[in-house]
Formats: sequence, structure tokens, C-alpha cells
Amino acid sequence: MAVVLVLLSSTAADARVPITDPVTSVHVDVIGDSLSTGFRTPGDTWPEQAQSIFAAKGLKATITNASENGAGYVVPGEGGDVYLDLVNRIVNSQSQVVLLFGSDNDSGASGLDAAVATALARVKVLAPAATVIVVGPTSESGDVQGELAPIIQTLKVQADDDGVQYVDPVALGWFQGESSGFLTDDLEHPNTAGETYLAQRMATILAPAIKDSMHQDQLKRSAHDRSLGQTLGAETA
Repeated sequence: MAVVLVLLSSTAADARVPITDPVTSVHVDVIGDSLSTGFRTPGDTWPEQAQSIFAAKGLKATITNASENGAGYVVPGEGGDVYLDLVNRIVNSQSQVVLLFGSDNDSGASGLDAAVATALARVKVLAPAATVIVVGPTSESGDVQGELAPIIQTLKVQADDDGVQYVDPVALGWFQGESSGFLTDDLEHPNTAGETYLAQRMATILAPAIKDSMHQDQLKRSAHDRSLGQTLGAETA
């Protein structure tokens, strides 16, 4: 009878203390355009390669890639979706890191400020605890004509207003100079080696957020275990 009472007591305690699963894999969502879909590129996309990079470093991450060729915050892609649609498609309460990458497809489009603000606000509604990272468009030439300047400025301002990280590939020289050799002959999309180049840079950006999410999950599990232990101790006292 004593054993039965202990088991019943343990079951009751488990019911009262919500169980937080131990960290298995950090949920990472990628919203982007053709630079993230593997357009014109044989082999694995940068999100697929980044996931392999994380695994090699002992980081647990599962990347969901919702990118669409031709998409932007304002301009619809080949499937008729803008970034807000892609956010609504995959971001949810389980999302822990959300990265929005691009897009030069929005060059010359009006309403960009509102579209970016709406997309970021929606991410916060769907995944309030997620780390959000905004990465701007890339440019082989360094954007000497200033065509990307309005997009870059809008993304920077909106990211600052939302308190999220902003990364400017043009300022960092991605795909410029010698690294322009990582592009296909259209001088826009990464070639096979370029996907690896892009994966390495994105992995560097994403790794701190993934590590932090893993740490937070471990803290939650530890707190649950302590709470459960205290409850069981009180039940058996």
C-alpha cells in the first residue's frame, strides 16, 4: 500500500508541475528570397549547410526555410507571397530564433516602412519569446548606385525601433571584391561555393542566439526538476 501511495503522490505532483521538455533542438525559422532557396544553385542551400555547421559545433538546431523566389517585404514572390505571408506560414509559439533575410526585390517599391514594421510586429505576436534577426540585402558591387540604400535604411530603423539585431551585408562586403567569385554569372545569386560562404556567415550570426536558446531551455528544465523534487519531498514528508 505504501508503494501505491508513493506512486499516486508522484503522479499528482507531476500533474501540478508543468513539464518542460529537455532541449532537443532549437527551432530556427528563415524568411527570405531566392538567395535562400537555392535558386540556380546545385547542391545544398545555405540553411541546410548552416544546420550541418551547427551540428558539427555541438549546437542543436532545426532550421525551417520558408523563403520564396522573388519575394520581399512589399513585392510578392513567384508564389504570390510577401514576407508577412511567409511569417504567418511558419512562425509559431515554438519558434526560438527568426531570421529575415533581404530583399533587393523591394527596390523602388513604396510602402516598405509599413511592410517591414508589420512583418516584425507579427513575428512578435506569433513568437513573443523568439530572438529576431534582420539581415539586409546583399550587393556584388557594394551598391555604388545607392539602389539598396532606402531598403537598408528602412530595415535598420525598423530593427532599431523593435530592439532586434540588424546585419548589413553591403557594409560587411559580402559577395564584393574577391568574394564576388562566389556568385553565379548573374552576379546576384550564390553559386555552389557561394552557398557555403553564405552558410558560414549566417551560422556566425545565428550561433549566439542558438546557444542562448539552448541555455534558456536547460535553465527551464533545471527549474522544473527542482520544483518537482521539492513537491515530491513535501508529498512524502
